[in-house]
Amino acid sequence: MINRNISFALIALLLSALACNAPQAVPEGISTDEPLAETATPTSTNTPEGTALPTTTATATECPPTVTATPSPVNVRSGPGTVYSTVGALTVGSTATVVGKSSDGTWYVISFPAGPGGQGWVSGSVVTGNCIPATLAIVAAPPTPLPASGTCKDDYVWRLIIPSDKVCVSPASKAQADADNAAAASRKATYTYGPDTCIDGYVWRDAFTNDHVCVLPAVRTQAAADNAAAASRWVVGAYGPHTCISGFVWREATTGDDVCVTPDVRTQAAADNAAAASRKVTSLFGPDTCATGFVWREAFSGDHVCVTPAVRTQVAADNAAAPSHTWP
Repeated sequence: MINRNISFALIALLLSALACNAPQAVPEGISTDEPLAETATPTSTNTPEGTALPTTTATATECPPTVTATPSPVNVRSGPGTVYSTVGALTVGSTATVVGKSSDGTWYVISFPAGPGGQGWVSGSVVTGNCIPATLAIVAAPPTPLPASGTCKDDYVWRLIIPSDKVCVSPASKAQADADNAAAASRKATYTYGPDTCIDGYVWRDAFTNDHVCVLPAVRTQAAADNAAAASRWVVGAYGPHTCISGFVWREATTGDDVCVTPDVRTQAAADNAAAASRKVTSLFGPDTCATGFVWREAFSGDHVCVTPAVRTQVAADNAAAPSHTWP
């Protein structure tokens, strides 16, 4: 009985060994021309949750900060302001590299070989900025230069009555000077009729030839009327053929003036003769004599422009204050 069991066990072992050496089946669709490739087992990467894997991106070309002079040429200065000297200019359409800006951001520092240290300043209001970053470096302004000697301080301008008149005055004083210059000719005492020219309001009496006594226009008219009526007022009498009729007397505006006039006209003629000198345009100061109400301005030696007395006083004050209005 035992021997039979052992025999069955040996037979089972033999059959099992034969089965292991039998051909295996090839899955459908797999060629047998090449051995089966070994299947790779994926491996996991320990990446923290939510962390993106690095990716490769193209690097963008950097845009340098520049300014362009448009639409007109631009002054390049030694500092951020018009008080600084001009060191050159950017022509229309030219571009310069920006290296900084002023503390208030209104001026740019550019690369400019002709400027101090190879740099210059341009106003942001007259250039077009390109790629200007908000982080552009702030550059300290150079010390403010003193204005040129002889130039006017703020709020003052040269008076320039003549080209050499560099007295610094207020704009109002300059405007007054310009107006006075324009009106100069009209304020001179004119001598249209030579030394016997009458002052305003008077005319020559012309009672006889060369009668240049200055009288009121009404007196001149009366003299002309009396001359026209002379013959009708004469009779032959105690004073010869030119004796005046009753109610009339000789005028006697000059020696031998026997035109007959009323007594009041004779009195007027005598008064006009007495006042003659005071009614002539005087020439104490030659052809530059001012008309009534005006005086020489005298802003400088020989300044005979006629102005009101108040303007003359203002001019004198401006001259006295000139050093305090001008940069030394």
